[in-house]
Amino acid sequence: MLAMIWQPIPIQDLGPELAGFEDWVLGGGHSVDLVAGKDSREHGDTDIGVLRSRLGECLRCLDRRRVFLCLAGQHVAWDGGEVPREVHDIWVTDRLREHWSFQIMVFDEEGDEVIYRRDPRIRWKRDHHHVMVNGIRVLNPFITFLFKANQTIVGDKDAHDLATLIASVSSRVVPYPRFP
Repeated sequence: MLAMIWQPIPIQDLGPELAGFEDWVLGGGHSVDLVAGKDSREHGDTDIGVLRSRLGECLRCLDRRRVFLCLAGQHVAWDGGEVPREVHDIWVTDRLREHWSFQIMVFDEEGDEVIYRRDPRIRWKRDHHHVMVNGIRVLNPFITFLFKANQTIVGDKDAHDLATLIASVSSRVVPYPRFP
């Protein structure tokens, strides 16, 4: 089972797949493409983000036999109980349990703030956690940038996504007028 390959779920199928749970945000490369307004590369997976306080509700929408916690470098079958605090990634299979379908990135929060797990000094209001793009809740692109850029070694796809985000913002920002 754990040697499965990815066959990512299409974005438009995420809503029905999560059976009415709507408090998720699209993340990863797909979110970059939505923000940029174009398909910039092939995507090998589909990522969504869920706040830890809403995680139980999200997971209960799924057949628990499809849910695997990423814990200590391994995929551990979810027993239907509380998800340990050290779990920040969860992989979900397709309905037939033949392929990985999507990943859930878990975001911790405290009060009204979301906490960046790599440096808890960095926090943002829940209201700033996502932006709406074409009717889809997308992880705020600055948060995506933060996660993709803050790695010891930035992989090729992350480097591509970072360049795409930079280009999309620079093409939309109006320069500040110069005064004589």
